[in-house]
Amino acid sequence: MKILVVHRQKEVTEHIKSALNDKAIIRYANSGLDGLLAARVEAFDLIICSTDLPMVTGFELVRSLRNSSVNKSTPVIFLADDFIDEKTEYLANALGVSSMIAMEEVDRNLAGIVDENMKPELPEKWIGLIPDKDRLN
Repeated sequence: MKILVVHRQKEVTEHIKSALNDKAIIRYANSGLDGLLAARVEAFDLIICSTDLPMVTGFELVRSLRNSSVNKSTPVIFLADDFIDEKTEYLANALGVSSMIAMEEVDRNLAGIVDENMKPELPEKWIGLIPDKDRLN
């Protein structure tokens, strides 16, 4: 599983990695612009991003990804530094964000939320039957 984490603090990446029991490859970006550039050229299984980012906010990042990128349909989980208010929840739903989680809930709930949002892997015996170009993203 390949995850893009976009957050101001690199320590959050380690926190997320430990919450997922190190079962993911994590790429880190510390600004919305860096995250947007990474997500435009490389496909990810999941994107976890903060709502409050320098240069490009999390909302702008998701809006841009949904309009045109290789991660157009990739699930996104928003990380809220404090609490999730009604306005943030409304904007996230409008952008098609899969889930939202407050930073204080990462240890308890992130692994379950990631499992809910991941696409199931094809069984190994099916791999050669479906050409790569025909697989759904």
